[in-house]
Amino acid sequence: MQRRQIRDLVCGTAVSGLVLLSGCSSSSNPGTGAGQLSNVLTVPGISSAVTYSFDLGVYDSATGKYYVTDRTNKSIDVVDTRNGLAVTQFKPAGLAGCAGQMTVSPGGTVAQNVAIPTCANTAAGIFPSFTVNNDQSGPDGIDIVGNTLFVGDVNKLLVLNKTTGALIATIAIASNPTGLRADEGCFDPVNHLYAISTPGDANPFMTILDTTATEATGAAPTVKARLIMDNPAGTASGGLEACVFDTGPGGTGKLFVNNDGNNAVPGSTASRGEIDGIPVTSLTPLTGGGNVQYTTLLGISQYPLLDGTAPGQCDPTGIALGPGTDIGAMCRTGTIGRSLNFLILNKTTGAVAATVVGAGGGDQITYDAGSGNWFLGTSRATATGNSCGGGSAACPLVPMVTIVNGASRTLAGKVPSGNNSHSIITGGGLVFSPFTNGPSATAGGVGFPNGGIAVFFAQ
Repeated sequence: MQRRQIRDLVCGTAVSGLVLLSGCSSSSNPGTGAGQLSNVLTVPGISSAVTYSFDLGVYDSATGKYYVTDRTNKSIDVVDTRNGLAVTQFKPAGLAGCAGQMTVSPGGTVAQNVAIPTCANTAAGIFPSFTVNNDQSGPDGIDIVGNTLFVGDVNKLLVLNKTTGALIATIAIASNPTGLRADEGCFDPVNHLYAISTPGDANPFMTILDTTATEATGAAPTVKARLIMDNPAGTASGGLEACVFDTGPGGTGKLFVNNDGNNAVPGSTASRGEIDGIPVTSLTPLTGGGNVQYTTLLGISQYPLLDGTAPGQCDPTGIALGPGTDIGAMCRTGTIGRSLNFLILNKTTGAVAATVVGAGGGDQITYDAGSGNWFLGTSRATATGNSCGGGSAACPLVPMVTIVNGASRTLAGKVPSGNNSHSIITGGGLVFSPFTNGPSATAGGVGFPNGGIAVFFAQ
């Protein structure tokens, strides 16, 4: 499909109450401005009849390849920007695919960690019924570490050759209860560390690994410690989300992670989200792979994510470093009717530098230095800018690629995207945003009828 045809299909659809600020120009010249839709890529094994279940993605500037985790195909989907956006797949052994709960009959016993190859929930009233559970499914997060890919999955981290997809190592990551995913991770190339969260554990934790050998020879990383994110000790966190290391020139030297909620965060007695900062100097000495209560580490910071009126109900997901001292946090509040916001904080002080109202409701976020914009995968955006939770017939979602100007910290554009387009990354002047089959009466996605990968221009 040509670029102009795609633009007309998507932008020609009226969205009640929503102003499309960019990417849907009325000009006969489709252009290549920020948010302009370029292509919709077909993923092998995915069609209108096959649900595309995916999670997070990463771009490799060294090779020009985009990687995204694919649960339906138990694969890593690879887009080669230097070969006409060709899509191929890595299928290493051991990826979990979709799994969740099975109920045999109404009111009957619920079985956990049951494989659901269709990656789709059964209709109401049908038994046995199957419900996909993200915490029991994989693959999940993905990061580039040297010449390898680190891929989070159920009770393990897989290390793959980034060129061939060959399995190099499998690192076991146990959970309580068993059968839960190692989810989102982040890499520190300066200090040769990798961190990955297990958010569904009874006491959510981060696994810290030493990547020195992986970067040097492609060998397996070693586990340094498990950071238990209780606060206070013995009181479980509400869950863990995305993380980022800030160890480059002029950085704070910390690992930042979005925490869904702790009970002892300064400035908030009812935390539903904060950014926890952990000095790398407290991580590098850790050895042996044992449990470490994170509040015992020196120099930690806790920044409450007080979006709008107190107490904060951010329910954070994505996190990324921005220009200067900025760090972004995506809020996806589950409080129906509350404003969906994107927060930009000062990473040194924790002060909120900007609250971008109506730019929340997403998951993965990224700052694109080339265009000077934030790109946000706001799959739970709505026409009003207020939360509809997971969406309903009375309060449907309107998925968007949301663009925020990095310099002014203001909303720059919203461009329609597909159903469940929560994953987003930029690279090579492009924006990648996979989506599942649609449109849906509750989750939106008009103009994106089949699961696939939408590709937009970054500038």
